[in-house]
Amino acid sequence: MRRGRGYTLVELVVVLVVFAFLITATITYALPWFAREDMRSAVYQVQTHLQVSRIQAVTRNRSCVFQIDSANRRVQVYDLNDPAVTTDDILLADFTLPSTISFSDPAGGSAITLTSLSSTLFQATFSSDGSVSAGAGVIIMAGGNRYDRLSLFAAGGLRVESWNGSAWVTGA
Repeated sequence: MRRGRGYTLVELVVVLVVFAFLITATITYALPWFAREDMRSAVYQVQTHLQVSRIQAVTRNRSCVFQIDSANRRVQVYDLNDPAVTTDDILLADFTLPSTISFSDPAGGSAITLTSLSSTLFQATFSSDGSVSAGAGVIIMAGGNRYDRLSLFAAGGLRVESWNGSAWVTGA
């Protein structure tokens, strides 16, 4: 019986190795989970702001624009106070998607098919009745080893689908 002598070096090394193994295993499984949650959150944010654009267009009884900049991952919603003049547009929402999110189509097509304002800036315009007057299309986002597609229809509706490796499926 060892009283008051403490632990041997071998015992301490074994405990540290076991602890390092547990930390490594936890991080290995947690990082993909965080990336998937970032992706899920980004899809929810874009979907919500598309709906905000539509609701604001109906509420304000004038056109509102949803813009997405794929280079900066920035999303903005504007009230087109006077569609002929851009200086009086009212910024209603502005946020940036996480850096883990990108825009790409697993099938090789265009990741964003809304109305193109430049090579990285796209928009959809909602009219006062809630329909899409310009820019119905898709936004495909990649992140956390998954792809999600938001389809915006001319009537103003939205559908979210996930890529299963060979096709787009709803509710995955």
